[in-house]
Amino acid sequence: MSGAKIEPLSSRRLETPQIVAPVWHTIVFLLVFAALTILGWLASARRHAISQVPPRLVPLQAQALVFEWITLLWAWFGAWRKRVRLRELIGGRWPNAKAVVLDLALGAGVWTLWISISSIENMVFGHAASSISYPSNLLESLLAIAVAISAGFCEETVFRGYFQKQFWALTGSATAAVILQAAVFGMPHVYQGIRLATEATLYGILFGALAHWRGSLRPGILAHAWSDIAARLLRI
Repeated sequence: MSGAKIEPLSSRRLETPQIVAPVWHTIVFLLVFAALTILGWLASARRHAISQVPPRLVPLQAQALVFEWITLLWAWFGAWRKRVRLRELIGGRWPNAKAVVLDLALGAGVWTLWISISSIENMVFGHAASSISYPSNLLESLLAIAVAISAGFCEETVFRGYFQKQFWALTGSATAAVILQAAVFGMPHVYQGIRLATEATLYGILFGALAHWRGSLRPGILAHAWSDIAARLLRI
């Protein structure tokens, strides 16, 4: 029963973790995301200026897959330098079937909450221009699923695992860690506009709070992957 039961935070002993990677490694990581933010913004401005035909989706999907796994490998390398296993960043393993069902339920719940928040925002401010390129054939659909699953696993491990634990260790504050990792998560979305970058940051806060409360990335990984699949294939 130990893995399937949620205990309130007041009854759990949450200790500030040790740093999960060398500080220089985290600085390099942050500089890379800052550079990507600037390059993405410049590329977006150039596309709007010359009004070119949108690029083909398959090469973009391939680039996304490569990027997701490279960032995960870099996070793993930093953790390896401090003898921290990837499993520790994620939060262990499922001990039994009840724990699997529980994390599925939590993932579904947080996804439903996010969709509700987005719906209310659209009602108040109107629909934002979509930045998603929807697949138009079987290959693009299969790659979209692969990208979604990769994003769910890699991004949750990098941001809610590596960055959140690292910021918690460096600041001594779990709240600051959740906010900081969400800000880093939102940075590369600036090229999509302030509104979508803000949405990404709020998304990061929600999933960061879930990871901290549950003590595991598993429900967030499930919710993130499904969220991306639903957005690209079901347009939810």
